[in-house]
Amino acid sequence: MKRPHPRLLVIGSWLLAACQSASSHPGGSGGGPGGNDGAGGTTTAGTGGHATGGGTGSAGTTGGGTGGGPGAGGSNAGTGGASGTGCASLALCDDFETTATNGPPNPARWTPIPTSGSGSATIDTIGAHGSARSLKVVSPDRLYLRNSAVIATLGPVVHVRFYARFMTALAGGHGAMIVTHPIAVDQYTQQPELRFGSQDMVLHWNTDTDQANIPDVSPQGDAVSFKPAALTWYCIELTVNSTNGHLNVSVDGADVPGLAEDGVGTANIDQAWVASTQSLSRYTAFADFNVGWQSYGAGAMTIWFDDVALSAAPIGCLN
Repeated sequence: MKRPHPRLLVIGSWLLAACQSASSHPGGSGGGPGGNDGAGGTTTAGTGGHATGGGTGSAGTTGGGTGGGPGAGGSNAGTGGASGTGCASLALCDDFETTATNGPPNPARWTPIPTSGSGSATIDTIGAHGSARSLKVVSPDRLYLRNSAVIATLGPVVHVRFYARFMTALAGGHGAMIVTHPIAVDQYTQQPELRFGSQDMVLHWNTDTDQANIPDVSPQGDAVSFKPAALTWYCIELTVNSTNGHLNVSVDGADVPGLAEDGVGTANIDQAWVASTQSLSRYTAFADFNVGWQSYGAGAMTIWFDDVALSAAPIGCLN
């Protein structure tokens, strides 16, 4: 068994209702009562459920207000996530709500990679957790949106949070949706590269060397990863630690044991990765952040992304 792994990389939903609609897991139990002024007092976290667990507090005894839930006036978050502090407080956070629909994402924030590639990246009218807009990436082979201004400023531990909705179930071949490089590269270069994506119809980590995966590409490895369903929003949180090589993933606030690298090789999960100097060298630093889709045999994919965020601290699904 792997020893407990401290959360290093986290992704999420702004509201409890969002996470409930994004997956089949139940939400947490309700929070505590609101304050007497009706503005909502300190509440406790919900038990179980998502990272955004903890229901809305009950009304205050006077004033008739609604008690604050975790991340919205409450003091504690549900298990598996951090209390929300707002999208605007994060180093990078794009909810795509202020960008015109059917057009490209904010060019001051995102650069298409490659700039003349096939596919499209446009603002769509389907949003996570009931919001009005999201980023829709249609990629027959390789299309990312790159931000090179933020990730290098965060320090040695990077936290990523995004919502994802897949048009179809993941294919058996390999695909990537989040990519970073330890050095600056041009739009065509894909080495050295850390990738978070899919293989065998489940989520996977791998690198451009293809010598190691997390988890192993095997029935045993696949069984401890996560298999997303089509047309369902998921809050995905990643942590990447450049100092010790540790990786962590949570989906809807629950850590995925088959996607963790904690420095202690575990059979069918990270044993080959821990032993691979090449794999570990792919994230000794961070020069850029890329979100989109590239196929390495997985075929074309349409993915909606929402609430894409980077931070030096855990983010959670509430921001």
